[in-house]
Amino acid sequence: MTHACMPCLIGRCSEQKFFSRMPYHAVFGFLIPLLVAVLRVNNQGTNRYSFQTHPANLWVFLLATLVYCFAFVADIKSQHYNSNYAQLYSLVAVISGSLSSVSLISIFLPDLPGRLIFIPWAFVSTVASRYFIISLCCWLYQMIMKTFFHVFGIWNWFKASGQIELQQPRLPV
Repeated sequence: MTHACMPCLIGRCSEQKFFSRMPYHAVFGFLIPLLVAVLRVNNQGTNRYSFQTHPANLWVFLLATLVYCFAFVADIKSQHYNSNYAQLYSLVAVISGSLSSVSLISIFLPDLPGRLIFIPWAFVSTVASRYFIISLCCWLYQMIMKTFFHVFGIWNWFKASGQIELQQPRLPV
């Protein structure tokens, strides 16, 4: 498939249909509670709390889990109503669910590897969403060009109206 600008590439690419058929909720529905339970066991008997030791990781986890929940519900609703955005909701759910899992896993790792684990996640997420990114860039390009030509047309209209006034002969005073 060529990367020409199309109005909507979401849902038309066979590569993206992978997410709607993949049982991602079964994976994240098991993995996230498992990691939370391991985190509780890891901190059991100590006076340290994960929000004190890793506040950024836990805020990312909470935000990503919230986005995952909304995207999962939207994915279920969109597939029921045969919406055009079903692939987008699936993609958002997979990316946010994986971010939620990675942010919890990063708590168990030492400082540097705990931070570096987000790099492969970002790379895989970017590759997984490449067709959405391409269609978004094409849409943005089309909007910019449409606005540019609209402004250019207005500029030419003002320029032409100014030349008409200059071409009129002046009456002697």
